[in-house]
Amino acid sequence: MYSFLDKNAKILYVGKAKNLKNRLTSYTQYSQLSSRIKKLVTTATEVRYQVLDSELEALLIEAELIHTHQPFFNIRLKDDKSPIYLLITNEKFPKVLKKRKTDLITENPKGTILGPFQSSYKVNEVLKIARKIFPWCNQPITDQKKACFYYHLDQCPGVCLDLISPENYAENINNLKLFLKGKKREVLKNLTLQMRQFSETQEYEQAQIIKQRIQYIQEVTQKNYQLKPDLVLPGFGLNQQELGIIELKKILSTYTRFPKTKKLSRIEGYDVSNVQGKNAAVSMVVTENGIANPSEYKLFNIYSLDTPNDYHMMKEALVRRQNHPEWGKPDLVVIDGGKGQVKAVLQIWQWQIPVIGIAKNPDRLVIPLPVEKQEKYQILNLGPDHPALKLIQQLRNEAHRFAKKQWSKRHTRALLNK
Repeated sequence: MYSFLDKNAKILYVGKAKNLKNRLTSYTQYSQLSSRIKKLVTTATEVRYQVLDSELEALLIEAELIHTHQPFFNIRLKDDKSPIYLLITNEKFPKVLKKRKTDLITENPKGTILGPFQSSYKVNEVLKIARKIFPWCNQPITDQKKACFYYHLDQCPGVCLDLISPENYAENINNLKLFLKGKKREVLKNLTLQMRQFSETQEYEQAQIIKQRIQYIQEVTQKNYQLKPDLVLPGFGLNQQELGIIELKKILSTYTRFPKTKKLSRIEGYDVSNVQGKNAAVSMVVTENGIANPSEYKLFNIYSLDTPNDYHMMKEALVRRQNHPEWGKPDLVVIDGGKGQVKAVLQIWQWQIPVIGIAKNPDRLVIPLPVEKQEKYQILNLGPDHPALKLIQQLRNEAHRFAKKQWSKRHTRALLNK
């Protein structure tokens, strides 16, 4: 981070550079400079610099310094590009919005304005990082409580479901403002205090969440952390399977009676394979902690009928499954199918274990709701990169592969016996 100042120590321009020597050398190539840059370098009498820990901090502090000091050459050089600002609205549950300078002039909104940022892409990167640490909700608040898309990504604290008080939300937003102003140390101090308070009151789950946020801030503000076009946010050292389990567990605890403190370890997936009801088989595949365990796979050959009836076949397989508690009970059962398949299974399901379906075109989760709910099913259209959906898709695909393999064996055997 560097600044050009005039003889009165007034800031003329603020910029950032990975290699300050090279950047300053470029300003000495006078004949190659534009007229506005020539005016800048001939007006400046002093250069000051500050070494920051990361590219992210440099981006945030640059925007904050420009916003605070309004350097003449920054503002003039950026007007043509319609810089982008972040607006944190002034309301009971503030929203975080992107605004162009022209929007701010015409709308004159109330709230905290941060920026300017030159690149919309860079702003999006900053928001992706910030929302992981300090979740917020931009969904309009209505009497009909419905989870927004970001709640399922763990990037909304539950404003849309009335799960957080205005006071706790305001504390989160205040830390977000500090973070976006580049005040990392102050944010870490606040979070460390919160973590200790939760620990003292034995709210260990909340303390762990704060600890993860602290670790994440430290991770994205390391010197070697680079903002990239294909930014993949760190997951606190978790792999894709572990992230999938965490996100799936949150979905289950939101829509079913799955306890928040219960582990989601063993998941069983079921699929029917047959052609016109012939040589039908239902597969059972198993993942443990997100990893497939083929030694636990089972197959249920269907002999009770030879006409197409996937519902009956699935019900028969799940009845037989419940006759074998010695195999170990699952924490979750996933059915390849929509409402019809799930409803059929629930008619014979005796265990107090959640059953969900995965419907196709597009892939979406079908979750039976508790009986006191007016709606019977929650249909979740998660994004294609959502870790929970990916986990379920892998399970469904493996169940399909295993069932088809068994059907092929039975079909071949039937042909040979003719």
